[in-house]
Amino acid sequence: MSCHTVSRSFVRHPLSGPAGRPRREWRVCSRAAAVALVIACGAVRTHAADASPEAIDLVVDLLRDEDPGRRAIGVEAVRHGVRGAVATRRFAELLAQVDAGRQAALLAALAERGDVAAVPATTAIVAAATDPAVRGAAYRVLGTLGGAAEVPALVGGLAVPGAEQAAALRALQMIRGPQAAAAIREAAASMSQPPATRAALLRILAERRDRAALPLFVTAAAAEDGGLRRAALESLASLGGAAEVAGVVQAVLAAAPGGDRDVAERALVTICTTNPGHPAAAERFLTRFREASDTEREALLPALARVGGPGTLAVVDALVADADSSRRRLGLKALSLWPDASVAGRLLDQLGRTDDAAERDVLVGGLIRIAPRPDNGLNDAGRLDLLRKTMDLCRRDEDRARVLERANAIRTIEALRFVAGYLDDPALAQPACLSVVELAHHQKLREDHKPEFTTALDKVIVTAKNAEHVERAQAYKAGKTWERKKG
Repeated sequence: MSCHTVSRSFVRHPLSGPAGRPRREWRVCSRAAAVALVIACGAVRTHAADASPEAIDLVVDLLRDEDPGRRAIGVEAVRHGVRGAVATRRFAELLAQVDAGRQAALLAALAERGDVAAVPATTAIVAAATDPAVRGAAYRVLGTLGGAAEVPALVGGLAVPGAEQAAALRALQMIRGPQAAAAIREAAASMSQPPATRAALLRILAERRDRAALPLFVTAAAAEDGGLRRAALESLASLGGAAEVAGVVQAVLAAAPGGDRDVAERALVTICTTNPGHPAAAERFLTRFREASDTEREALLPALARVGGPGTLAVVDALVADADSSRRRLGLKALSLWPDASVAGRLLDQLGRTDDAAERDVLVGGLIRIAPRPDNGLNDAGRLDLLRKTMDLCRRDEDRARVLERANAIRTIEALRFVAGYLDDPALAQPACLSVVELAHHQKLREDHKPEFTTALDKVIVTAKNAEHVERAQAYKAGKTWERKKG
């Protein structure tokens, strides 16, 4: 009898030999034919929900088979062939009976199968397995099919660095069900969990966009553990709004300059400038600033300046006009941190009025920072004009070099002409070389103005002291691309 005949006969009379006796032997022409055979057998059902017991037995035998090809057929049948919860439970029961390699393959198939009947056996494997690949595959099943009851098992996986931790993280991001988020929040709030685990859970809640976790973030922002504090502040930056401003302000005030204070300031600025409802958050921050003591205001002013706005500008103008030199410098520092170019006139005016070296450093630094920013409200010509004015007011080559380095953010031929004019200046040639190659990196700009770029790149090749700048100039001149070396 041919393979084809056996297959057809098998479909008509699954797993039966003469006189209805069970038959455990079969032959197939190909893997594709065998998969079709298994699926066809699965279609012979004992009731509407489940495949026939004979079809389930066939798949179980395939999964136990020593031949890798037949096992692969069984795995494919678990994914797509033999349906029903009874079948799922039978397949999942095999997890405790096969080796680690088969466990991982079977778990992957059960995850794709999408039947929650696999969850109990999978949870048992998480507790029993020692192979990281098996545990990782089990986490995927739980993340895909589980709910609140499975969250503790996934949280346990966060304590194992590497692939297992990554799998647990992904599963906790994926897991659904009305109570799953509440279970994650409960674990994140639990003092019995290590701080690193709690920090990871806070980030997961932020990635899940779980706004119900906001009070938890605020509380954790005052935690003793630095990693936990930073995770809370980063989560607040992602989701926080006006209601969370007071908590983040307190985190800024409690932190020493640098480190955590920088993280807290970034969170506060994001909440007040980017997140939904940011105008209300900015107004609440300004109100809190006005109520603060002088010491608190000094700590909060850098973040407030980065938020900007008319109300903040009035505060800053008053500080700049103050007769007290320390308060005036606070105001100038705030102007230098402004989020856009709307204060450029003030910076230029103050720079033209002062001979104080410290004040000039602050003002020049502010102009250099805001002039080339693409989000500062100026067009390319306006940004370059502001940089030119700043260059004219610089008194130190150090500041002029910074102007030239920032100019490559303005991707125009006029910017190239500006920086190329300094290639013959011994004091400024090197930052000019950097900006020439950065501008040449943009192929369309370079090709549209090839003669001017060729001339500038020739000068870079003979002038640059940095070997990478020379290499880039040679590549761009030849019309080639250049990829930055990793590391």
